[in-house]
Amino acid sequence: MIEVIPTVIFAGIAIFIAIRLYSTLGRREGHMEEPPAIDPNGRPSLSDVPQTHLRPAFEGRAAAGLEAIAAVDSRFDPEAFLSGARTAYQMIVEAFAKGDLAALRPLLADKVYQRYADAIQARSERRESVRTEIDRIKSAEIIEASHDGATARVKVAFVAEIATETLSEAGERVSGDIGTLNTVHENWLFERRTDTNNPNWVLTGVAAV
Repeated sequence: MIEVIPTVIFAGIAIFIAIRLYSTLGRREGHMEEPPAIDPNGRPSLSDVPQTHLRPAFEGRAAAGLEAIAAVDSRFDPEAFLSGARTAYQMIVEAFAKGDLAALRPLLADKVYQRYADAIQARSERRESVRTEIDRIKSAEIIEASHDGATARVKVAFVAEIATETLSEAGERVSGDIGTLNTVHENWLFERRTDTNNPNWVLTGVAAV
């Protein structure tokens, strides 16, 4: 009985090893061709080496610009950028409607902030208020990108469904209609300095299309 124990142990070890090899290498079925003979004095050619087809890190019409930005900022991720751009779009539209300059300040470049501030001031002098509701952002697509000097630029095409109206001091509608959705097509340009540790992008331009 004692002599049987080592045999059982070794048999168990052999089965364990066989299972690990199977799980690691997998199973091949059918005929397997022998590898071609290798000339020890020859030099391998490209046709003899399995080719790996490298795909670009980014695709689409803005790919070259996105590559240029990623070359100086390894953390740059277009998908994460678009997610942040969508959030910024909603924050900026809503803050402008409310006249919230404090919320707008960190999101806008100086020239854009001044235009927004002037529009809010003029609205206040007319004693008007604005109601704006974003029903949804239908799409957000990067259409241009570049890196020039130490400035990264990314242009995003937004399509959104928005309802807005302007009210007088007495609450009467001056323009627009909060009950009507309008499809808005705009290109927003965002910029960021890449020679600083500040990761924030700011809006530098808006154009209706």
